[in-house]
Amino acid sequence: MLISTAAWRALVDAGLTVIPLDAEHVELQRGAAQAVLRVVSSSAVLNPSDIAALRTQHRQPVLLIVPSATPAVRAAVEAAGWSWLVDAGRQVSGLLSMAGHPLPIGSRDADAPPRRTRPGRVPWGTFTLLRRLADHPWATQQQLAALAGVSQPRVSQALAALADQGLVHRTPAGWDVTDIDAAFQWWLHAYPGPGGLRTLWYGLEPPVEQAETVIGLLTNGDHGRTAVSGDVAADFIAPWRSPRRAIVYAQTGLDLTSAGLTPADEDDATLELIVPKDPGVWPCPAVQVQPESMPLADLLQVLWDVSRTPGTDTDEAVQHLQRVMRERRERVRRSQVA
Repeated sequence: MLISTAAWRALVDAGLTVIPLDAEHVELQRGAAQAVLRVVSSSAVLNPSDIAALRTQHRQPVLLIVPSATPAVRAAVEAAGWSWLVDAGRQVSGLLSMAGHPLPIGSRDADAPPRRTRPGRVPWGTFTLLRRLADHPWATQQQLAALAGVSQPRVSQALAALADQGLVHRTPAGWDVTDIDAAFQWWLHAYPGPGGLRTLWYGLEPPVEQAETVIGLLTNGDHGRTAVSGDVAADFIAPWRSPRRAIVYAQTGLDLTSAGLTPADEDDATLELIVPKDPGVWPCPAVQVQPESMPLADLLQVLWDVSRTPGTDTDEAVQHLQRVMRERRERVRRSQVA
């Protein structure tokens, strides 16, 4: 995520309302002051020349989030009129520019630790292709390009990468997953998460009702696509345990205090609202029949979200969902043969 739970909590504790506008932009509100910022996150320690390069890439105000920042880097960021946060895990500090006025966040002590490596770009298209192959056995490259929303050359590259790992293979009828159980395990270990922006909330109502309320608010406000994942979605697909946390994906965020929810920490949250960067979280329209009141996320997304939901029986919940997904896929295969 571009903004960690600790960073979001630090902003909320400073009296700010945090509203994700999309996967890369956030609106901060505090009283009459507000700011719309492009969120730029780096796991590497930057230097002033990096800030100069970023200024040529981003003409709009930026909220820069780094693991540490030297005084020279902080000065360069502030000279650009930008905001910065140092997210060192449990401790978050920084300085925001709100309507031209500085707003300190936490402690300003942010000396640099050892340099971290810079992450590469996440191959969202490759992950989306595996999602679609899990739902569409024996698909052609042309079909996969249409289902995944990527070009055929990109499909060819992604299939080659997946085939090198033994996850997919080509048959006379088209491409297919080699072993769906192995694909499940690879997904749970390799998928980096949806990226984007996430906010955490606590409510007294059951998670299913919280999800329905939030979906209603987002739908009525014309906030774009929405989808429910995690325990709540699994309860529709393969009921097994009572949902403990609702996970809602949306194309833009919302201040959920109007829904009776309050900002929460990771341990206490009963609902996550995520504006994802991964375009594959949304369901493939050709596959899933959606409940009228509850649009569901892609099945592999639901599986990944269930795997990270708190609970002593999470492993059993994952196994139960995998079994239902395996049986559903086998029915699709049999129908294609018939």
